[in-house]
Amino acid sequence: MLLYLIRHAEAEDLGGGAIARDFDRPLTAKGLTQCQGLASAFARRGIVVDTVAASPLVRAHQTAKELLAVWAPGTRPVTCDDLAIGSLKPGKLTAWLMELPASGARLPSRAEKAVAAVGHMPDLGAHLEWLLGAAAGTIHFAKPGAACVRIKGESARGCGVLEWLITPDFV
Repeated sequence: MLLYLIRHAEAEDLGGGAIARDFDRPLTAKGLTQCQGLASAFARRGIVVDTVAASPLVRAHQTAKELLAVWAPGTRPVTCDDLAIGSLKPGKLTAWLMELPASGARLPSRAEKAVAAVGHMPDLGAHLEWLLGAAAGTIHFAKPGAACVRIKGESARGCGVLEWLITPDFV
């Protein structure tokens, strides 16, 4: 399976205007533009994602919806509470992502499934470190950075091989 870990795009600051809870922070205008750029970069490279899972927090879910607007108009992300900030259990999350079905209309012309997971730092970095068997604190995702990991075998520490990691500047 190919797993695309994606950090949400730029969001409004907490406390600005009517935003009282971190959960409710929407994307900024710049964040919406970042989503379009990332989605277009995937499309230009011929990357097809079967399923997109997202944290329930507004900014991550909105990022996923913006990506899907380009990748697969009319489809919706799958909400995953394990992608919320502070909820990371990497083995459980990886196993759950591996079990997601590839949607029929989006099956790629390749043998392996491709799933995207949209979430937050520091959990995304920690999840990638776990997948690669890397030391804690060695990976950081910019907004909206993305990594592609090829999962080999069962959900276990070190079960992934990093294919690439990009920053928004690269897009």
